[in-house]
Amino acid sequence: MRYLFVGYVIAEIAAFWAMAHFLGFAWAFLITVLAAGVGFAVLGRRARTLGTDMRKAMRNEIGAGRPITDSALFAVTATLMILPGIVSTIVGLLLMTPPARRLLRPVVAATAARRATAMAGRMTVIDLGGRPAGGRGFGFGGHGYVDGTVEGVVVDTTVRNPDGSVHADLPSLPPTRRD
Repeated sequence: MRYLFVGYVIAEIAAFWAMAHFLGFAWAFLITVLAAGVGFAVLGRRARTLGTDMRKAMRNEIGAGRPITDSALFAVTATLMILPGIVSTIVGLLLMTPPARRLLRPVVAATAARRATAMAGRMTVIDLGGRPAGGRGFGFGGHGYVDGTVEGVVVDTTVRNPDGSVHADLPSLPPTRRD
């Protein structure tokens, strides 16, 4: 991760230096600021369309797979847009194009499946006897599992009248009309 950050910093410095060398500092600065502005505008528009897609998926008008993978790609794109520099802005703008999203959807889905499988492997499932039934366990540092018993008072949440009778607040149906 450290090498990725160092590579990002070097790429951004080299890109700005090249623009400043060939175009001048003022133009390089102006291009960087304008690219960030365009990136934020495109990011806002994409956020609205992604919200629309998510609402459609919740209403079962479209499948949920595409909006979910697009939201993961949107998170990466938003991070790239927030980072200062022309290189990250250009990469973020490229990730927001429909062909790039279409190519990266299977990669995002496969990565999510791998992570979910790895997370499930680290969990401990307790069988009816209270013993671990699989997995590597979780808890403090991933060593073992938390074991314990619950002792104490059972809380009664029944609403009672002062005389001790139970109050049941059930809605009643309207009276039926007999014609």
